Amino acid sequence: MTRPEEAAEPAERVLLVESRADRTALAAFGQGLPECSAGEVALFISYNYADVPVGRRYDCCFRRSDEADVTWVTTTVVAVTQQFRHPWDTIPHGWKTLTVLRFEPEIPALIRDLPEAACWFDQRISVYVSDRATWEARGGTGAAR
Repeated sequence: MTRPEEAAEPAERVLLVESRADRTALAAFGQGLPECSAGEVALFISYNYADVPVGRRYDCCFRRSDEADVTWVTTTVVAVTQQFRHPWDTIPHGWKTLTVLRFEPEIPALIRDLPEAACWFDQRISVYVSDRATWEARGGTGAAR
């Protein structure tokens, strides 16, 4: 079932990051993904809030356990696949995906420090990626870093 981003409440509009994908995951599921360039990382994304197209940009990352711990970084959806190993043009609503995100100017510590995993469900959701408006709608109060 498709769901446009506008149908999601502003506070729901977060990518739920579980972990970084390890070599085993990339070999098993990542054939539909390009090689990661500098500033890019393949991540396990949990059940998605809406259909999010490749090219979608976000403003920040923050910890699930402490939403005030925010890092302002331009984040772009670069590529998406799932266990079927085919590239997709969206992160579909309600799906778990293996997604390459590009972080500019660099991959933030919140993402670099995530554990690596071989599959979905290996780690709990620990980082959110969103826009400033979503972070604020969730009650964000952290200082810019």
